[in-house]
Amino acid sequence: MRRPSLLLSVVLGLATLTGCSGGGPYCDAVDAGRDSLATFGQQNDAAFATYADVTTKVAHEAPEDIAKQWTDIAKATKKVVIAHRKADFALEDMKSEEKVNALSQQDIDRITAAHEAFNDTKAQREDVVEHVNDECGIDLSKK
Repeated sequence: MRRPSLLLSVVLGLATLTGCSGGGPYCDAVDAGRDSLATFGQQNDAAFATYADVTTKVAHEAPEDIAKQWTDIAKATKKVVIAHRKADFALEDMKSEEKVNALSQQDIDRITAAHEAFNDTKAQREDVVEHVNDECGIDLSKK
């Protein structure tokens, strides 16, 4: 049975967040999600699920010119959460070869596809980082 190295080496994250909100519903939603966005790189189930919720809330408040990017990120993040839940496989177990090897091929395929879809949102994540900085004065970029 193949065990993709992708499962052991997926790197997910938006980075840390500094600055203050510029106001308005969009910036307020980003600011309210500050803790989740700042801890996203922890790669654990709770942080990732919260991140999915935060990006969904921000997408609902986002201006038309950036709403699709936020929505794409939220949907891809939710797919990762769902894939892991269906496999009963925690994000924090991604680095355990023993636990990865215990997965069924169907679970591996589902998790791999979800992570690849999330990784495919790299351009959208870069767009929202720039937009939030420009519109809200909140820095989501890596330090």
